[in-house]
Amino acid sequence: MTQPMPPDLTPEDKFCLLLARRRFSPGVTTRAIDQVAAGIRWDALFERAATHGLVPLLYQRLREVDFRGVPEAFRRKLADVFGINAIRNVLLTEELVSVLGRLGGAGIPVMPLKGVGLAESVYGDPALRICADLDILVQPKALAQCLDLLRSDGYTDRFAEPSLVRLLARYGKDCLLIREEGRTVYPLQVHCGLVWGGPAERQVLDEVWSCASVHPFHAVPAYAMSPEWEFLYLAVHAARHGMFPFKWLVDIDWLLARGDVNWQKVKEMAVRIGWQRPVQSCLAACTGLLESPVPEPFAGTLPWTAPKIRASAPGFLQIPRETLFSLRLLPTFSQRLQYLAIRLFVPTPGDCEFLPLPSSCFFLYYFLRPWRLGCAVAGGFIREVVARLKPGGAVARASCL
Repeated sequence: MTQPMPPDLTPEDKFCLLLARRRFSPGVTTRAIDQVAAGIRWDALFERAATHGLVPLLYQRLREVDFRGVPEAFRRKLADVFGINAIRNVLLTEELVSVLGRLGGAGIPVMPLKGVGLAESVYGDPALRICADLDILVQPKALAQCLDLLRSDGYTDRFAEPSLVRLLARYGKDCLLIREEGRTVYPLQVHCGLVWGGPAERQVLDEVWSCASVHPFHAVPAYAMSPEWEFLYLAVHAARHGMFPFKWLVDIDWLLARGDVNWQKVKEMAVRIGWQRPVQSCLAACTGLLESPVPEPFAGTLPWTAPKIRASAPGFLQIPRETLFSLRLLPTFSQRLQYLAIRLFVPTPGDCEFLPLPSSCFFLYYFLRPWRLGCAVAGGFIREVVARLKPGGAVARASCL
């Protein structure tokens, strides 16, 4: 039985998904050529591919069929984006090597996440994946030292207040740093958590690190997740974002084809930590959208309904939706209550930027945080209502397809 595809996908969405899949068999090639011959709205196709981060794969697959039936102007546009992305990823790779070497040299265990590391290990070619930034995982106890080392190498951040750094290490999940060199900007997400951050995932994080192995990245010592944890992390990450953009699912489809995951172990781990629903939803989406084969231990366990995906970026609803998703993953009421309290009351860099206070008054941010959060949610809701009431205004669809 084949997993059904969502009914409301545009022809351009379907064509992107057809070309982006890992298993590009002769039958799939024939389907792609036939669709080109039947006629495609090329501008709409480029827009959808760019939205979902699939332009490099689109270019690569069309190149494999010698751009048969593809207009020259469209091919040039794809080639330009492919070339720019390839150069960008070379620069990101060099920067990641530098960051890993700096932290590893100081004795800080560090693990690349997603990005160019995933592009190499799963796609085999960094040019095939759009990478917006660099992501690394460090242990919470090493966060302060990590930030100090990166600052000394030219990275800037919003965490000057020592009390804020301690809170991030104890309760946070990630923080953004930026380094600029000429006209090139290197965004770096330093993660000390994967899903919730803080006490809720200490046990999960300890297991991730205990299962990790030393895996040099371009000859620089680094750690890598086990294949099982890498799949679980990518699946939960995709589910948390509502399967948007499609590149998160394409990552998983290519990972499925790599063939090094112990799927029985994945199933046991997912059940034990309560992640079976997002894992099943993600596999169902991959099966429906990309015709990915279902791993044997999950055969017969997937929901046989069209996978729910977002039609567009979630806008101001993203944070509430992700918060609700994270809450549902927590197994006990007390953990959910603790997670909510952290999100509502623990200060963030945005709070400190909104109202700079001396260190002696840092405690006031605990009162400022819920007020700012409430204002942000109310303001986003009002803007959404106003946008919907505008005559003829384009409205971002908040419902799932």
